Parts: sequence; structure tokens; C-alpha cells
Amino acid sequence: MKRKLLVLITVGLAAILVLASTAGADEISDQIKEAIALYEAGDYAGAVSELEFAAAQIRQMQAGEYSDALPDPLPDWTAPDAETSTYAGSMMGGAVGANRQYRKGDATAEIEIMADSPMLQGIAMMFNNPMMLTSSGMQLIKIKGQKAALKYDTAGRSGEIMLVVLNTVLVTVSGDDIDQKDLKAYAEAIDYALIKKIVAGS
Repeated sequence: MKRKLLVLITVGLAAILVLASTAGADEISDQIKEAIALYEAGDYAGAVSELEFAAAQIRQMQAGEYSDALPDPLPDWTAPDAETSTYAGSMMGGAVGANRQYRKGDATAEIEIMADSPMLQGIAMMFNNPMMLTSSGMQLIKIKGQKAALKYDTAGRSGEIMLVVLNTVLVTVSGDDIDQKDLKAYAEAIDYALIKKIVAGS
């Protein structure tokens, strides 16, 4: 039992230390050190709790970084500040994300960036098999040189654009009572270079 716990904590520490070094957070480093001290003292439950807390803090920092990639409102549009979301490893695979809502009169748009989402695998399969996308009524387009899928209802003036960045981050742009050109404009306004930088940890 102790050996299994040691392996779990070692793997957890390795992953968290990599993330912590990327985040550069002293508080998180202290949290990890506390976890090590508790483990060495035999308080395994406490060590796991401290590690989980540190991991949650790192996910919050990552979500905040992704929110910086969300664009400002288009001309004549308004938007509140971006919101972030984090999930524990047992929920949605420990995904992190950010979203922002935009409005102009009755028109609304929402951009969501989600990293490490369990949905990624299925969506990536669809991008690798274009027939699956087109059979579901989606159109293949390019956004900033990246493969994207667009579904737009001209009569209802609603639609959605999906992209997968570096096979790790799912970007979704959706809107209601919105022109297709505005939907595409929001998709093109996202800072994909920043998203790639976050994924690379640089």
C-alpha cells in the first residue's frame, strides 16, 4: 500500500512541479514542499490533500492565462470580463478553461477555450475524418491558417465554429441572432499565438 502511495505521490509531484515551474508561483512551491513534509511524516492523507490543493491553484492560474487569449468586443459590441473554469482530475479530466460573452442588441456571441477537455479526443477524430464533419452539417473552413468547422443556420442566424489548437485546446465560438461574418470575426480575433505559448509552457 505504501509503495503504491509513494508512486502516486511521486508521479503527482513530478507533474505538479513541471506546472509550478511554468507558473512560477512561490505559494504553490511552498504548498508542494508542505506535501513532501507531510508524506515524510507519514501523513499520507494530508500529503494528498496538499498536492490536490496545489494542483487546483495551478489550474486556476492556467485558466487565467487562457482568458488573456479572449478578444475584446468587436466595434459596437459589449462584453463583461472573461470568466474562468477549472475541474478536478476526477471531473472532465482536470480540464481548465475560460469563456467570455459578447452582446450587440439582440445579437449574442460566446467564446470558450477549454484545455485538456475529454471532448477533445472525439472532436479531433472528426477533424481527422472530414466526412464526419460534413455529414453532421458542418463546413470546413480556415481560421488564421488553422482547420476549423463551421455550422451556421442562415434562417435562424445562429451558428458555431470549432477549432482544436495543438491537439490540446478546444476553442468554440457560438452565437445567436448573429451575422456569420461577426461569428468568423470573433473566431479570428482570438490570440492563437498566446494559446500555443501556454500549451508549450513558454
